[in-house]
Amino acid sequence: MTVLPELEWIDAHHHLWDLARIEYPWLLAKGEVRFFGQPAPIRKNYLGRDYADDTGGRIARSVHVQVGARKGFELEETAFVNDCSRLSGGNLPAAAVVAVDLGGPGVEKALDAQLAYPVTRGVRHMIGKSAGENPYLPPFEPDIWIENWRLLAGRDLSFDLQFTAEQYEKVLAALEQVAELRVAICHLASPWDRSAGGLTRWLSWMKRFAALPNTVMKISGLSMYTKHWDESEFLRWAEAALEVFGARRCMLGSNFPVDRLYVSYDKLFAAWQSLVSRCDPDEALHLAGYSARKFYRL
Repeated sequence: MTVLPELEWIDAHHHLWDLARIEYPWLLAKGEVRFFGQPAPIRKNYLGRDYADDTGGRIARSVHVQVGARKGFELEETAFVNDCSRLSGGNLPAAAVVAVDLGGPGVEKALDAQLAYPVTRGVRHMIGKSAGENPYLPPFEPDIWIENWRLLAGRDLSFDLQFTAEQYEKVLAALEQVAELRVAICHLASPWDRSAGGLTRWLSWMKRFAALPNTVMKISGLSMYTKHWDESEFLRWAEAALEVFGARRCMLGSNFPVDRLYVSYDKLFAAWQSLVSRCDPDEALHLAGYSARKFYRL
């Protein structure tokens, strides 16, 4: 059995929210079932201390990802996350992927305003969520996105990519025009189709995304697509991601508290340990934390 070095665990994708400070329309809409499930059980504050309780001292540093604040609250969300970082000593979270609308022109001011906060490392603007919800999102306009991705790259900001299978082709063609952009594919690229054929198609597309030199994969969020927790299913998709991207280009994310709908942090972390135990020492160091540390400049 491989003896692993002491690991620094980094959670590369989680959320915090304060319902008294910021409005989150998707979370406050009662009675609605979203692509990830029914949010009622998590319709309460999830602050730094709540995250610290869930992680139980196992996580050295973390990355907060914007979580759908109402338009006009984008900077306030970043200010809130910056406050949480300061209160934690700069570690939980250590960085933020912030909200900027990249679907239109003239984002320079918004980017520069976000960069005023020390935690800012990148931007997420969801391109797709699910086949059912995608029609309600603005259409993906490649020319506009390419222009705005270049603005991100010029400011040394990364992009967190959340999209779905029907969008792979168009998004890949656009990203190929901005190869310098650092891209983190969120949540295993939304694997709604988990059949054998779905996995085969997913592997084929992910190999094409992996050909982009600055693109990495987040092993996160699988419970949103399964609506339950199954460690063997998690390991199957995680190992497929490692097969394509390698440990140096993969990172682990809890997607808490959203994935808390289906799994405890204890069970999720045990699955991370099982996955990492199958790696050689160098791979283990990268997958547990160093890949995220390098990508988000922690």
